[in-house]
Formats: sequence, structure tokens, C-alpha cells
Amino acid sequence: MKLIKSMFIAAVLSAGAISEASAQNIVFSAYLAPDGAVHTSTPSVTDKQGNIFVAGGTRGGLKVTNDAFQKSYKGHTDEDATGGDAFLMKLSPEGKLIYSTYIGGSGSENYCLKMAIDEAGNVYVGVTTDSRDLPVSGDAVQKSLKGENDHYIIKFSNDCRYIASTYVGGSESDHWTRLAFHDKILYLIGKTTSSDFPVSQGAFQKAYDNSSPPDSLHRFDVGDITITALSPDLDKILYSTYLGGKSIDHVRSVSFGMKGKIILTGQTYSANFPVTKNAYQKSMAGTQDGFFTIVSKNLSGIEYSTFIGGDSTDQVNSVFVENADQCILAGQTKSPDFPVTANALNKRYLGGKSDGFIMKFNLKTNKPEYSSFIGGSRTDWMNYVSKTENQKYVLVGTSSSRDFPVTKDALFSTISGGMDLVILTLDNTLRKLEYATYSGGSKQIVVDPDARYIKGGVLQISSLCISPDFPAMLRYAEPDSTWTNCIWKLNLKQK
Repeated sequence: MKLIKSMFIAAVLSAGAISEASAQNIVFSAYLAPDGAVHTSTPSVTDKQGNIFVAGGTRGGLKVTNDAFQKSYKGHTDEDATGGDAFLMKLSPEGKLIYSTYIGGSGSENYCLKMAIDEAGNVYVGVTTDSRDLPVSGDAVQKSLKGENDHYIIKFSNDCRYIASTYVGGSESDHWTRLAFHDKILYLIGKTTSSDFPVSQGAFQKAYDNSSPPDSLHRFDVGDITITALSPDLDKILYSTYLGGKSIDHVRSVSFGMKGKIILTGQTYSANFPVTKNAYQKSMAGTQDGFFTIVSKNLSGIEYSTFIGGDSTDQVNSVFVENADQCILAGQTKSPDFPVTANALNKRYLGGKSDGFIMKFNLKTNKPEYSSFIGGSRTDWMNYVSKTENQKYVLVGTSSSRDFPVTKDALFSTISGGMDLVILTLDNTLRKLEYATYSGGSKQIVVDPDARYIKGGVLQISSLCISPDFPAMLRYAEPDSTWTNCIWKLNLKQK
């Protein structure tokens, strides 16, 4: 490992790309698997020992281990068909491959694949599927595919033994699978066009609101949000509800507050999206607004809900719960009049297709106590926000802006094209940019980065990318000119 790392550092130093001090921030980076036009997300979770579980989608070419749950690819072979199999890999804290398996049936384990990990280190992988031949456990909540697409969840032990699996869905399309685990409950968040999606008796919204897309470009996003609380053994639905209005509603981030309250952020086209009487913003300001919604643990009520946005399109991609009264929101806006505060790091929308934003929202005063644009003159997103032990804020996003505000000690100080990763740290006031860098190869395109801050100053990022010269120290697949599943692990403490 030391030899590989030294060779990597020497290569990038000889190219004049980064300083030696910055190069040492990289713990490891790796190509994981070819995507093959599946276009899933590439999420990851970390156990208490620092081992990394990462998932993604592939059309074949995965390096599997001898103890794999499924050793061969089973999905579509038709080049015109979309989708393929999912995969699950376990890596050591240093990136060494411990376990690798396919997960799939004869159809598609398609977009928006997500993961969760419980207190015991068991790992849950969730996908959207149209496969009718996936394995299910004997006491599964739902033993067969009901609709055009259903959610499918599979549970593995920490040492990668199969434990349980189930379908969840109604008679139409259930998709955009997202998972979160909290207080011995697995939460499944998705989207549905099924009027018979299983909801519980005490649900705050029992009926599907007949969602319809605003235009043909968004026909794949159609549906109401669903929130379903499952037993860890995947044998019971504890609570379940719809959430949404008459148009498109989409959850981007899930977190948890006091007493198990579920905190959701995302975006909506629905003017009648449910907001509470004390909402900061009671009505939509643009064609698509972000939302910030808090619901009770048993899904019986909406405790707080508000639109957030300006006169164009906005979405809230990530939430970090600061305390009982404050949440940090990060996202993307195309609205020059997006609400920013007088003390903002950047008060002005810089143009291009979008800017990122960071906002500290105070639930006690019911308004942002801080809000700022973040970005350059082209396209910028903020996808993730968290906080370090020394009270610094960490943000991860993507940018195509050549003038993104990177600092002098940036890991990569320039972008040569495409859509690159950006990593930032802000001080505890959110008003001072302490560090900012691009990260990736030349002319690369990164989509849907899944970031995770780990104790001790470690930042883990997994994503799909097109980048034949991505600075990979480890290669479990060889890249080509198409999408590849990738992972970075960075040590921010050494900045």
C-alpha cells in the first residue's frame, strides 16, 4: 500500500498538479466497477472498525470474491435496455478488497441505489427493480414483484452473510429507493405512482395525490413521496405514509432529530405540498422549490414543513442536525433572489446554470439565521454538509466553474472541463472559507456524489464518474470512456 501511495504521489507531483502536503491528504482512491450504462448512484457506509461498504450498478465486469452471494451477472444483456445488476463491495479502511458480489435478477436493479447500516454493523442495500426472480426471505414483508417497479431491500451481516430480503411496493411504479436506519427502525423513502402503496392506519397522508409531471422532461420523476418504517428483519411494516402534492415531489436527504423525528429535505413542483401554519415560506416562489419537513417517528403527523426557494428552481440536497433548534441545509438554486442573509459569505448569485447554497435554519425563530450562495460562474451544486469535531463545516458538491473559489492550498487548484468534485470547509460561523479544492481527473464528469464525514477528520466520497485519468491508487476495474464507480477517502486533518 505504501509503495502504491508513493507511486501515486510521485506521479501527480511530477505533473505539477498538487503540493506534497496536499497529496498526503489522500488515504486511498479507487476504481470499483464499470457501470455499463446502469446509471445508479454509488453510496457507501462505514462500520465501527472503519471498513467501507459500497454499492453501485454494473452491466458486468465486477471483480467478485470466492465467497460472493451471487458470483455472476444476471441482468439485461440487450445493449438497448437500461439497467443491470447492483453490486456490494466491502473494503478495509485502507481500501483493500474484502468482499464483492453481484445483487440482481433477470431484469434491472436500476437507478437510485442506496444503503444503510445498523448498530450491529449489518448492511442494508436498497434498489429499484423490475426483476421477478430476486431472492426473498420466508417471512418477507412482500414476497413478489407487484408493479412495474418495486423497492427491493437485502440485508447482509457485517461479515457479508445473507440475512433477509423483501420487495416493497404497490401495483404501479415504486422507485427512487432511499434507506436510513435509526433507533432500531429501517426507513425506506421512495416515490410511487401506486394508489395502493401499503400505508398504516395512523398515516398523516393515506391517499396518493394523483401526481403528474409538469412536462415530458420530468416523466421519470413522477409520483408522491413514500415513507415506510420497517422492522430490521424486513418482516413487518411498522408505519407507512404518502407525502406530497399534485405534482412532482422528491426527497434528497434524510436525518433524525430529537425523539426520533424524521427530517426530510428535497424539492417539489407541487403548489399544494403540505406546509404547516407556522411555515417560514407558505407558498411556492418558483417553478420548483426546496422543502424542509419534519415528521413524527410513527408517521402520524407533520410537525413542521416549509418551502425554501426563490423565483426559479431550488432544491435542498442535504441536512445536518445541529441541535434541537438548528439545522444546516445545503443545496442548489437557480434563483437570483434566493433568500440570503446580510452577513452571507457571498450575497450575489454568480450566474451560470446554478449556484450552491448553505443555510443555517433556526426552528425557534422560524427563519434562516444565516444563508449564502456558494459557487462560480457556471454550474455548482452542494450535495452534502456535515460538521467536524472541531466545529468546522464540511461541504461536498460538484462544479463546472473555472472560477470556483478554491484556496491556495487546494488539493487540485484548477479544473480543465467537465463537472468536478469540490470539497470545502467553513469555520463555525459559516462566514469564512478555510479550505476549498477541486478533486478528480481532467475533464471528468461526476454525478450524485455520496459523501460521508467520519470521525477523525476523514471524508469518504463515492460516485459515478467519467474520467479515464481519475487519480486511482487502487483499481478493481479498468476505466474506459464511459461511467465507472469510484471512491475517494481523504484525511482533512492534514490540511
